[in-house]
Amino acid sequence: MAYISSLLTNLAISIHGKKGTKNTVPIDFMLDWDLEKVKEPKKQSVEEMKAILKEIADNQNRRYERQQKSAKLNLMNRPPRRFRQTNTPSL
Repeated sequence: MAYISSLLTNLAISIHGKKGTKNTVPIDFMLDWDLEKVKEPKKQSVEEMKAILKEIADNQNRRYERQQKSAKLNLMNRPPRRFRQTNTPSL
């Protein structure tokens, strides 16, 4: 399976890849079962989590403010709408 994956990837690289791109070898697609190489994920502190969520909220608030500001500008710059009268027959 790794050999086929490597072969297909190399074909795609040769057809669509940039010059100087290295070909793959089957070992690139094989699972590594060595448990000593497995690293435990870094645990985040509460302060780091708060900082990340605060950044996300600040970005969303800035985006919302920009959208509101652009919506106001769009309403101010557009020509007035024509009102249709649906109850009166047209002449």
